[in-house]
Amino acid sequence: MQETLEIIGIPLLKIAVLIGGLMTAAAYLVLLERKMAAWVQDRKGPNRVGMPLTNIKLGGLGQPLADGLKFLFKEEFTPKHVDALLYTLAPIVTLTSALAVYAVIPIGDTLPVYLTASGGPLELIAAPGCDVGLLYIFALSSIAVYGVILGGWASNSKYSFLGGLRTSAQMIAYELPLGLGILGVVIVSGSLDLGTIIRQQADTGVWNGFAQPLGMVVFVIAAFAEAARLPFDLPECEQELVGGYHTEYSGMRLISFLIAEFLHMVTAAMLISILFLGGWHFWGLTPTLKPEEITWVQGLLRVGILMAKVFAVILFFMLVRWSWPRFRFDQLMALGWKVMLPHGMVNLAVVAVLCEPFVMASIGSNRPLVFIAISWAVAMATWVITAILQPTDAENRPQTNVEPTV
Repeated sequence: MQETLEIIGIPLLKIAVLIGGLMTAAAYLVLLERKMAAWVQDRKGPNRVGMPLTNIKLGGLGQPLADGLKFLFKEEFTPKHVDALLYTLAPIVTLTSALAVYAVIPIGDTLPVYLTASGGPLELIAAPGCDVGLLYIFALSSIAVYGVILGGWASNSKYSFLGGLRTSAQMIAYELPLGLGILGVVIVSGSLDLGTIIRQQADTGVWNGFAQPLGMVVFVIAAFAEAARLPFDLPECEQELVGGYHTEYSGMRLISFLIAEFLHMVTAAMLISILFLGGWHFWGLTPTLKPEEITWVQGLLRVGILMAKVFAVILFFMLVRWSWPRFRFDQLMALGWKVMLPHGMVNLAVVAVLCEPFVMASIGSNRPLVFIAISWAVAMATWVITAILQPTDAENRPQTNVEPTV
């Protein structure tokens, strides 16, 4: 019985809690984003829907439930001109890959719940012991692109197809700087496991965001593009493409795409918090302890600190969305290939040199301070050089002297 609980029961319980929490979070984060948009635009957001059959409005907290019910009962209309199999498969692939990445993302450290046969504490991760967590996340993120491309292709619509093409170009362009931003963290921690990366930051007391500012900036900007958030929402941009790759979708198929898109933002916020903001670590509150030494107070405090950091990053994502204008597609691609990719390579080279044994030995006991000072100096120099080389003006007027092509 104990073995069955350890092999089947505990993982199923973790999966149920994760999926339930993520779906609820996605619903109410949409409400939060609408409230944020209203605040930025000096108007009121959703504030009417509250408890059913009553006049209690609760500040609009019932709006996500109303929106979900509307999608649930909306007609599942399938156009005749689509490829029915791929048309249905695309949102399934996209949502599944968006949820599956959370198998290796920790939501805390451990809790003193001894349910395993070995008598160890409960690890707050669905798939503990996965040493290649970052590689797994990157693999599933790449699969999500196929779902979007399938949706655009199977819809048999020029608007959807153009949205799918934009998505493939954007994802390929920004996966490279995204990986380069992570590689500096991997070199410092010596592991692809997210839990190990958090503990490395806790042991040294230096978050990677302070030690690698250039890598963090590259990763954050690439994460915006990978999540297709403004100012990088070129796969959809309703003003130009009607709705992008999901123009022909409705009902539960459409909400699968929308939930997956929102979960990409939550995943990006989780990774930023874990890789660059110390995860559950906070000075003076969460000291480095062995798993068996963590009490209920320390375990829950770690969960709370990590969730607070994730929430703060999500608020930053939302504020940027309602503050910045959208890039043109050529500007988006130029930023990825000409700016983010070189910046990521510079950060990787600096970190690799500073982590060489003979360099570390020459630095001596002041290694963290020297590492941070050099990293910030390189970051500032890189940004200044980029600003100098960047053209001060751009030709945006239509070109009238171009010879027409046959």
